[in-house]
Amino acid sequence: MSNETDKITLREKAEAELETKLEMQAPVDDQERTRQQQLLHELQVYRMELEIQNQNLREAQAAIEESRDRYADLFDFAPAGYLTLDSHGVIREINLTAAGMLARERHYLVGLPFVHFVAKADQKRFLDHLSRSKCELRSVTTELRLVGNDDWQLPVEIHTISTQNTQHSVLCRTVLTDISERLLARTALHQSRQQLEQKVSERTAALQEANRQLEAEVAERKRLEAELLQRMHELAEADRHKDEFMAMLAHELRNPLAAIVNATELMKRKPQGCQDLHDWTCRVIKEQASHLAHLLDDLLDVARVTQGKIVLENATIDLRTIVSQAVEANQALIEDRRHRLKVRIPPEPVWVHGDSTRCVQVIGNLIHNAAKFTEVEGEIEVVVETGADEAAVRVRDNGTGISAELLPRIFEPFTQEDRSLARSRGGLGIGLSLVKKLVELHGGSVEVFSEGPGHGSEFVIRLPKMESPPSVQERSESVQSSPTSEQYVLVVDDNASSADSLSSLLEAYGYQVEAAYDGKTALDRVKERTPDAVLLDIGMPQMDGYEVARRLREDPRLARMRLIAISGYGQEEDRQRSREAGFDHHLVKPVDIDVLLELLGNRPG
Repeated sequence: MSNETDKITLREKAEAELETKLEMQAPVDDQERTRQQQLLHELQVYRMELEIQNQNLREAQAAIEESRDRYADLFDFAPAGYLTLDSHGVIREINLTAAGMLARERHYLVGLPFVHFVAKADQKRFLDHLSRSKCELRSVTTELRLVGNDDWQLPVEIHTISTQNTQHSVLCRTVLTDISERLLARTALHQSRQQLEQKVSERTAALQEANRQLEAEVAERKRLEAELLQRMHELAEADRHKDEFMAMLAHELRNPLAAIVNATELMKRKPQGCQDLHDWTCRVIKEQASHLAHLLDDLLDVARVTQGKIVLENATIDLRTIVSQAVEANQALIEDRRHRLKVRIPPEPVWVHGDSTRCVQVIGNLIHNAAKFTEVEGEIEVVVETGADEAAVRVRDNGTGISAELLPRIFEPFTQEDRSLARSRGGLGIGLSLVKKLVELHGGSVEVFSEGPGHGSEFVIRLPKMESPPSVQERSESVQSSPTSEQYVLVVDDNASSADSLSSLLEAYGYQVEAAYDGKTALDRVKERTPDAVLLDIGMPQMDGYEVARRLREDPRLARMRLIAISGYGQEEDRQRSREAGFDHHLVKPVDIDVLLELLGNRPG
């Protein structure tokens, strides 16, 4: 307002001075007056132009002052901190926001080095940042931490661009941005990413584990399928072997039965008094019955060994004696087929630990096979060898031999090869399986060698050897009962034919014999007359043989009576039950009469 008043006063003075000069001038003519009036008019127009220009300048000045105030407000209250640094990093300008970030008054900050407000660990980074900005003259960005009172820290992002002013001095225009929330968000994002990666990793591991389990299940299923197919094939093969075995068994049973039936029919049709015919038929029946018993024994032995129910009565035995007994058991067949037999055994004893009966059975089976599958007048060799830790028995022949296809399966049950001699000589295909199992029970092994059909075969049994002979054991001599002219024997069997035939046989040997067909009758007969021996069947109805034996043993008057089980049951558990029931001996049907007579103690005169 004062400026405008000054201008008006100045103008009035100028106009008054101009009028005074005009009045002091000499009078002028009209032409001059006209010219002066024109000049005055131009001056008045010019004055108005100047007044208009002054008005415009005043308005422009007001706008500039308003813009300056607005810029100052924007600069001071901007959301980012603005400051200007000189080339040494000293603060020259700073807005209120930046001052707030530094927690200082603005007037206190101007003139101070900005590095004083930077965390010590970040000061070198700031100086490098400032140096790069001055050297490259471009915008440079970095992150650092500002410090204030009480060592609080504020993370900021700093943007700096360096310029030169008119005096060619370098000024660093700097922007500070609070990144606390950004860092929190970044940390949260990083944690979320780690958690996500952890979950993804766990899920991936779970999927991999599930995939591994699935692959394992698929592999296991394939294995089971293959195993099932193999098992089905084995079952089909076993079923085929079973059918073949049943056919062979029927064949092997019919042959001796046919001979027995023919012999009995011949005895019925021939006249009495033909002693040669009678002797021949008796011999045929006895041989065929023995053959049937042998077949049954082999079948039972295979079952016992397979089920682990066979019990070995081991002792220290001389392998030479075992071989001699096995050869003797097959001597008749060897002589019948006119084989040339060579037996080579060492002069000194060959001690092994085993069951003598089973060892004779094993070696005898091999010799029997050699004789059966070797052509008439063939050669058989039995050799006993000793090594450092084992003894071996070799049985060689020059017979029909074994094919390469059959060789790996030769010890499997019911395995046979269609050989011309095989079916003529019979057999169930279980002998070699029994040999292998019995040898393994003795801790030994058995092998077979053959160059093929027509080239013979060789079986080798190896058993652990004992270095020293057995110690001499004192053996009590068996007490023989004094001969009795008349022994009374009671035969008890629910099968009347079996009881009557055994009774007749014993009567033929001079025994007094009675037969009973059930357990109750047997107990009544014993009360009437005490027998010297009771031959008792096991499998009887109503009261079995075990119960009869227990009742007989309960009577102290019968303590010296011999009790002999005669049964079709011959497994080890059957024999054990017999001993527990009070039996003295257990015989399996059909009974060997010589063994029975030996158990009875004497043969009446």
